Amino acid sequence: MAMENKVKKHSMDIIFLMVLFLIFTFSAVSVLLMAVNSYRSVVYANEENANTRTAVAYVREQVRANDNAGAIEIGNFDGTKAIKIKKDDGIILYIYSYDGYLMEMETKEGADVTPDFGNKIIEVKDIDFNWINNQLLEVDVVDASDNKEIVKIGIKSNIN
Repeated sequence: MAMENKVKKHSMDIIFLMVLFLIFTFSAVSVLLMAVNSYRSVVYANEENANTRTAVAYVREQVRANDNAGAIEIGNFDGTKAIKIKKDDGIILYIYSYDGYLMEMETKEGADVTPDFGNKIIEVKDIDFNWINNQLLEVDVVDASDNKEIVKIGIKSNIN
């Protein structure tokens, strides 16, 4: 009888340890899954923010690199609003938004082009360009998560 009590007590100890181990394992896996989801959301937010900043930086650098008298205009081609940059060699660079992307297209003056001819730069929901005055260009970028960033670019060649 004493032996039977020891066996029952030993079995209960093993069951208790197994239940304790399962609770610990479940807790560890739960914490790990929460950390993974948190990390995923942070990475997604950083990626969206990086896309917006990259789009703004691209437009700013293209405008600054080609800041010559009369070289930068806002216009339309085939119903799409775009920044039109006239380069020294007679090539026109269009920067615009089309089909969810910031696009660029280089073409000759007067060429019959459509927005789908351009090269995709980075994913954006929309981009808009406006003149604040003849020396200040405003660029509004909206990313896929509807975050909006506005940048104003000074045009030095238009300063009188």
